Amino acid sequence: MDYKKYTLEDLPLPPLGKLLKTYFKKNRTRKSSLARIMGKTPDSVMRYQRQDNLYCKTLWQLSLGLNHNFFMDLAAQLPPNFTTNAPDPTLPLQERIAALEEENKLLNAKLETLKEVMRKG
Repeated sequence: MDYKKYTLEDLPLPPLGKLLKTYFKKNRTRKSSLARIMGKTPDSVMRYQRQDNLYCKTLWQLSLGLNHNFFMDLAAQLPPNFTTNAPDPTLPLQERIAALEEENKLLNAKLETLKEVMRKG
């Protein structure tokens, strides 16, 4: 397979501070409460939304403090052909669909049998 090689010029790091600021505004986040949960000062939390780059540890703490997966927000901005070791979240749905399709086949077969019996009777 021929994979396209991307560079930071092709796909620059999204400004994480802007991502946080948008989240805070949309969800009316109380930064003082978040700071308390994270064990940080309110000024630190305010500063995060002005930064373009954050440590993974900080983003992890923000995700835990807000019950929001900021890593998934970032991952969604990568090209869909990128690989991952994460389990496919649609897999349980695909398995459920396959089971329902099989059940549907069985029910259709039973329905045809019932129709056949009704015609003879």
